[in-house]
Amino acid sequence: MREDDLLRFRWIADPRISPDGSRIAFTLVRIDATEDEYRTDLWIADVPAAGATPVAPRPLTFDGYSAQPRWSPDGTRLAFARRPAEAGKPPQLFVLPLTGGEARAITSLEKGASSPAWSPDGTRIAFTSGHDPAKDTPEAKKPKHEPARVVTKPEYRWNNEGFTDFEHLEHVWVVEAAGGEPRRLTHGIQFKEWSPAWTPDGRHIVFVTDRREQPWFASPAEDTDLRAVPWDLAEPTDGAAMLTVADIAGPVRAFAFAPDGRLAAHGALHPTKPNTYEADDLLLFEGNWPRTKARVLTDGLDLHVGEGINSDQHPPRGGGEPPLGFTSGGRGIVFVHAKRGAGHLALCDLGSGRVEDLTGPTTEVIAGSVSADGARVALTLGSVGSPSDLHVYDLGSRALTRLWGANDEWLPDVALGEVEEIEYASADGTRIQGWIVKPPGFDPKQKYPLLLEIHGGPHTAYGVGFFHEFRALAAAGYVVLYTNPRGSTSYGQKFADCIQYKFPGVDYDDLMAGVDHVIARGYVDEARLGVTGGSGGGLLTNWIVGHTDRFAAAITQRCVSDWAGMFYSSDFAMYQPFWFRGAPWEAPQDFEQHSPVHLLPKIETPLMVIHSEEDWRTPIAQGEAMFRGLLYQKKPTVMVRFPGENHELSRSGLPSHRVQNQEHIRKWFDHWLMGKAAPEYGVAEGRVRAGVY
Repeated sequence: MREDDLLRFRWIADPRISPDGSRIAFTLVRIDATEDEYRTDLWIADVPAAGATPVAPRPLTFDGYSAQPRWSPDGTRLAFARRPAEAGKPPQLFVLPLTGGEARAITSLEKGASSPAWSPDGTRIAFTSGHDPAKDTPEAKKPKHEPARVVTKPEYRWNNEGFTDFEHLEHVWVVEAAGGEPRRLTHGIQFKEWSPAWTPDGRHIVFVTDRREQPWFASPAEDTDLRAVPWDLAEPTDGAAMLTVADIAGPVRAFAFAPDGRLAAHGALHPTKPNTYEADDLLLFEGNWPRTKARVLTDGLDLHVGEGINSDQHPPRGGGEPPLGFTSGGRGIVFVHAKRGAGHLALCDLGSGRVEDLTGPTTEVIAGSVSADGARVALTLGSVGSPSDLHVYDLGSRALTRLWGANDEWLPDVALGEVEEIEYASADGTRIQGWIVKPPGFDPKQKYPLLLEIHGGPHTAYGVGFFHEFRALAAAGYVVLYTNPRGSTSYGQKFADCIQYKFPGVDYDDLMAGVDHVIARGYVDEARLGVTGGSGGGLLTNWIVGHTDRFAAAITQRCVSDWAGMFYSSDFAMYQPFWFRGAPWEAPQDFEQHSPVHLLPKIETPLMVIHSEEDWRTPIAQGEAMFRGLLYQKKPTVMVRFPGENHELSRSGLPSHRVQNQEHIRKWFDHWLMGKAAPEYGVAEGRVRAGVY
């Protein structure tokens, strides 16, 4: 496995099972290495009869810009979004007849259209768009240069999305499936809506929205509701004509209807005291329309509902959500939850309240959908050996069938070392789960350099997903250790939330205990230890080298170094007392104590800083502080800056940049841990010369 093998991967995204469960439409994502772009097309797979051999899926589109397949209720058509090949043009909605014929465009809005949702009778399609009919006319003249922005809100730009265009927020629209003039049902410059879906009777369109005037100052920080509007609303509304379908003290996320109108949803009932993390529960909304009463189905089970695990091999384009839906007769709800580094498909029986895991601890559910008859589930499952293979789960027979792997043509021929799951005790006895990626041909009698990989979040989890970066490093001769220290999800609410007001803190102990655990096995050269991590993992990397000289090299990626700077410049407004009890001027000691920038005088470990120039989650000044602070002291450091990239570089950045990112990581460690020459780093007399790379 090499860094440039990334260009060979393909990903199955957004699998959508047909209403009768006989076919699965999905988006296949591939890399066009010549154009340095991702391409997306619609494919379709037949679900075989029990015991029959699956047949390879076939493509439906060939343009490279199609995604979001959605079945018509009768299974004869697919609505989808297609982006023009011309750069900067937004996607439009198309309908493709599966009995034959070309796809036909049903929207041509200046700001595009996405998230199609069929009405129950198949005559109309709801969708979202930021188009404004009054402003986005052919006659509207655009200025030669972009005018100044007037900012009045603390959240005005978002990582991976750009500056928020409050004049063109996403709103709910409807259009006839046969074509015609689309109609806008909601509008306004204060709020937006997303995830539209029809009620079973076809009279209303339900969507997710946050209608609070100043959500960044309120508690909880996340508090979305389900609202609804009639599909035939005479005039678009900015909220006055909306019905409240579900309103709880916290977010309502994914949702699904039963035929009788009941609603299942992922949501979190936040306590009065704000936590850094609050796991979602499985909720059931019942009662007379519009339903406003929620019943928590997973109360007391301490589950992470709707969550998965972290990987650099989730689809970089194409989207998709974890499956959520009712089983046949509305007797149960299928959902996904994270547990001990795995993403499980699960079933909640509404009669007994029992929750049963349908998939095991060696796979992660990435995305999927439940058939309209509630009998089957389409799934993409990842594992330590494969990124995301297409599966179908039959709820009646409890049978999981693998249909296809997008990388079957080449991945089985690549030598991959063993991935061993471990568990060890931290300094205070807390049990921590981790994984060791071993080089191909691993010999326990040899001594290997060890790399500690730290996940960000911090409220996410590593686990049984496929990591290209880890595999490439293992193939280069490194033992790679990745763990889930406290603060990680998939181990219960207390385990994740215990780092409130002390991040970094005990997570440092958990990580170092993991390193000691692997060293004790006898095959690691303790003089050749490296550490790296991104985002919250970059914060912990900075923290580690500020507290110990045990590591011979380190790489901090998209890091946090100065919490006060984060408070003032990050894309999300840190006004809530989640990480700190107040603002920097209210709790200056807390901000300083947990900011690695104040540890710069203690750092002796050679440090590479990797950051993206359009990262607005952890703005690039966070990395610059570490780089410049070490340069000032004439300590070995170098900074790698990726133009045009944001916080998602390693997961969905340009293919060439993702390859370069991994090459920089390996070469830095190769020099300091393997003793290999690195003239491109300007190494002279054991130090990296300032300004030379």
